[in-house]
Amino acid sequence: MASIVKNLIELDGISDFLPQFSEKFAPIKEFNVQETLDIPAEKPDIEQLVKVKSELIITSTKVIKTPAAISLSEQVLTGWKVIIEGELKQTVQYVADKPAQSVHGAHFDVPFSNFVVLPPDFEEGQCVNMEGYIEDIYAEKIGKRQIFKNITILLVARIL
Repeated sequence: MASIVKNLIELDGISDFLPQFSEKFAPIKEFNVQETLDIPAEKPDIEQLVKVKSELIITSTKVIKTPAAISLSEQVLTGWKVIIEGELKQTVQYVADKPAQSVHGAHFDVPFSNFVVLPPDFEEGQCVNMEGYIEDIYAEKIGKRQIFKNITILLVARIL
């Protein structure tokens, strides 16, 4: 995992490796998890964000049968998809808005659920291994007690 600095905030947990694909259409899904995080009441106000550390954990997967069709918005459904549930485990470190300017941390576990459409040649009973990657993290203080955060995630289905 890579650690980069953006806008004076260290962002830890971004994948330093992303898979490459030889096929034109791959069973992948890219999406954002956007949220507004509230600092817990027992913690002091924020002066400056210092670090955001994120870890992506896939907690469950389930292959389901779906219709094979192309929607009006041109989404292709092949007849199979895998539902992925997971969690973003996050720690936000910040300088307190107090004369001593001590550094504090707040922990947040944010659930997510999404899906990946499987290839048309997928057959019932095949094993699907899911991989998850954090592609980007954006964080910004939006108030004395609130942080806006957006994490871009890539999900990859490997059919074994």
